Amino acid sequence: MKPMFPFYHRLSRSLVIWISLLTGMFALSSKAFPQQRDNNANEIQQAPSQSTKKAPSSSTLKIDASGNDQRMPRTAIEYARMCEAELGVPPQIDLDRAVEIPIFIDGKQVYGNYPTCDNPVLIGKSTVSGSVIQRYEGKTADGVRLPHVLWVAFGRNSSSSTARVVGSVQMIGYNQQTGATAFFESGDHIAPWVSLDKDTWRMRGRMPWIDDPREFNEAFVPAPMQCVQCHQNDPFITNSFITAAKIPGTEEPVIPILDANSPYHVIGGSQWDMRTIKLKDNACFDCHRVGMKTVELFTQSGWDVNEHMPPDDPGSLADAYQQLLAAWQQGPEKVSGAEWIIPPARGTATRTVGTDYPHKAAFNRNQFTDVDSSRERESQMLELMRMRYFESSKQFQRQVAQGILTPEEADRELTKLLRKILSASEK
Repeated sequence: MKPMFPFYHRLSRSLVIWISLLTGMFALSSKAFPQQRDNNANEIQQAPSQSTKKAPSSSTLKIDASGNDQRMPRTAIEYARMCEAELGVPPQIDLDRAVEIPIFIDGKQVYGNYPTCDNPVLIGKSTVSGSVIQRYEGKTADGVRLPHVLWVAFGRNSSSSTARVVGSVQMIGYNQQTGATAFFESGDHIAPWVSLDKDTWRMRGRMPWIDDPREFNEAFVPAPMQCVQCHQNDPFITNSFITAAKIPGTEEPVIPILDANSPYHVIGGSQWDMRTIKLKDNACFDCHRVGMKTVELFTQSGWDVNEHMPPDDPGSLADAYQQLLAAWQQGPEKVSGAEWIIPPARGTATRTVGTDYPHKAAFNRNQFTDVDSSRERESQMLELMRMRYFESSKQFQRQVAQGILTPEEADRELTKLLRKILSASEK
């Protein structure tokens, strides 16, 4: 995962922390995808015959995935080869067959683009109807079932109208036995394959598959950043938006719900920072691991932990959450009973890691650990700038929804603001 902005090395550590998060959340990341697609065009191998929809043979896609030092390849088809040993082949995504994610206002399902609703997306963007999600059982290239493997495809609709589709189509593969996980991202270039229903804004269409490597590489890229910045505690993020989509005929969410013992490692992400914080005897960890950067992402979008967690008795763990928050802010190294852990994977148990952990990333460093007064002032300044960025983003989203700005104009304004913040930080 190479950095998208080469000027990072000139920035202060604390600024890198939150800029890294922002770039993972907003449309700025889309600027990396056209370049990646250009790279894809140079890495294409001959497509198999189009006379059949059978997957390419195992020999076509086979790659050794047994090593522990894997790096993310440049193209989606190369990544599919890398993943095959543990995940089989990715599914062909048919959005028409996926489950629509409903959005609600005052308990009533609504359609369109809304700055606020009952179950917001919680990633600093407005919530749009028509997003879809689907779960697939894993299969080998020869069609043999892999019951221990599942894939989830997610079509995220971010359009401001039905006239032009804006959004992305992503898929995550997961091996429930080993924890092997793959992330594929489409970026914002989905119009050739995806359209919207005029009344409900529902996403429609079929994405390219591995039987056409050229088009598959045009549609998808391997993860363009460390996805674990947000997908920290396990591969699948859950919130009231995502879990609103149920498997037809049931109350079970389409998105898998994993637990604290679920294995997790990323194919091609051997250098990724897999740490999460753990606090001894804290009830917040009874059901699952806790990714504090994911919590930050949600709370910055207006989510109140104690209004939602734990699901069966919201607010009952308020004291435990405050203890966890304090440990995160001070740094686990300075709090008794707190530690960094990495999840079980490939048959190994959960492990505690210390200061010698070799894959520390900026997004997982705590900007509050240094008590030097100058750094405290810097942290306060950066927090104000971050708040300004988030508030401006919400304001631009409202203006887009009202037709005052186009999505392109809003993106340009946010880019200008980010440049001002970067300039101010270097003075």
